[in-house]
Amino acid sequence: MNKFKFDIKKNNLSWEKNSFKKCDSEKCLERGQYRAPKSRILLNDYFYFCLNHIKEYNKSWDFYKGMSVDQIENSMRSDTVWDRPSWPLKGNYKNVFDEFNEYVDDYIKNDENKLNENYFKNKLMDESLSLEESQAIKKLELKMPITLEKIKKNYKKLVKIFHPDVNGNNKNAEEKFKQINESYKILLKKFIKKNEKQSK
Repeated sequence: MNKFKFDIKKNNLSWEKNSFKKCDSEKCLERGQYRAPKSRILLNDYFYFCLNHIKEYNKSWDFYKGMSVDQIENSMRSDTVWDRPSWPLKGNYKNVFDEFNEYVDDYIKNDENKLNENYFKNKLMDESLSLEESQAIKKLELKMPITLEKIKKNYKKLVKIFHPDVNGNNKNAEEKFKQINESYKILLKKFIKKNEKQSK
């Protein structure tokens, strides 16, 4: 019968080992628990420092050290698109409005059975306006009497002014654009309801 003899010594077990990285700063014996990249090229290769030495290293760290102004700008531009290639968009952005106008015209032509060119009278079809409808009239800058043509014309004019493609990241213009679209829907709905009542 074979007898196995196990050699178990103190501190031989892995969980008992007191292993830690020593600070990479010269002559420092403290624990290196804070990591820092070695260079801008080797961002995944790290030094390990103690708290005092990581503070010193961070103060002296300059990612763009040794780069020209043009190289820095190119690096920053590349970072904004996650280091992927990009190129300018080509084409005439003004064509967007032509396509949009065609869409609106087609939408209204397809619904001509429901809509007609009758006027919204001063009393707006003998009904009182809701707050929402009167605000929609103001937002589309309409004056009485209101026709479907006037609604379309003002809508197209305002959309061309406040469209996000023209105004970039202007949040005010974007909000105004949303309000114009909502107002247009509200007035079209009102116009359709009135025409349905008149046809009965």
